[in-house]
Amino acid sequence: MQKLAGKPAQLLGMIPRRASRWLVRLAVLAVIVPLILQWLVAYVVGSDARILPPELLLARNLLLVTAHPDDECLFFSPSILGALDRNKRVTGGLLVMSTGNNYGKGDTRKTELAGSCKALGISADRCVALDHPDLQDNPREWWNTELIEGFVHEHVRKWDIDAIITFDEGGVSGHINHRAVSAAVSHYTATNPQSPIAYTLTTTSLLRKYTILGDLPYTVLPFLWRIIEALSYPAITAEVREGGTALVANTWHRYLLTRRAFAQHDSQYSWDRHLYMILSRYVWFNDLKRLPHTAADEAFRTAVKT
Repeated sequence: MQKLAGKPAQLLGMIPRRASRWLVRLAVLAVIVPLILQWLVAYVVGSDARILPPELLLARNLLLVTAHPDDECLFFSPSILGALDRNKRVTGGLLVMSTGNNYGKGDTRKTELAGSCKALGISADRCVALDHPDLQDNPREWWNTELIEGFVHEHVRKWDIDAIITFDEGGVSGHINHRAVSAAVSHYTATNPQSPIAYTLTTTSLLRKYTILGDLPYTVLPFLWRIIEALSYPAITAEVREGGTALVANTWHRYLLTRRAFAQHDSQYSWDRHLYMILSRYVWFNDLKRLPHTAADEAFRTAVKT
């Protein structure tokens, strides 16, 4: 009887030990796999056309369109730094639709933006924060999208822009001003045949947003075969089917540049932003999707065929 009574206890004692071994193995994999993927995308295959499309890789004048000062650091730094780092001939530009004056710090934030642009490698003459009365920082107000389109078109022509990066319809954080910017750029590229192509930053769930590199394996899945191809034979051109998405990851150096750029936004550097600069996937990597553009799609197909 004692032997029979002892067996269940022994079995129960074995299960936690086995489970703990598997938990340790899974934990190790959960750390190692994202690190390997980050290294692959940031250092090895990041300049391949199947990962970073030629439209971004070979752009001469790239424009980032955001809503508030510090958006460029909090969300887009892997994209802007990745493009500028891989193509030394590209000129980066930043068009911010407001000075972020919701709390009366607009002038301060505009000054801080200049320091951020310098850290990101964007020249002062292409670092612009607008201060239009109808485009004021307000988390409860949907901005005039026609007005935004006009400013975007003006700077596209002024700076001879051939590629745009901006928010998607979710605005990353859901901010109504971010979403208005996305709607304006989307309408601009869809209705203006002369507009450049535009890529939008993918919005994720809150859980995915704050997993550091933990979300990278899931994000990489649609790019997995392309990464394998890039490892096998590098390419500077890509097939049309691969031209609609992009994946850009920060190297360690570019991550430090991101932190240096955001450090310029001293008025916004609260304790939770310290955590954000570590935990957010958006300071480590970006996945982008191209907006529909009939004229640009046709030009892209022609370029690939030739």
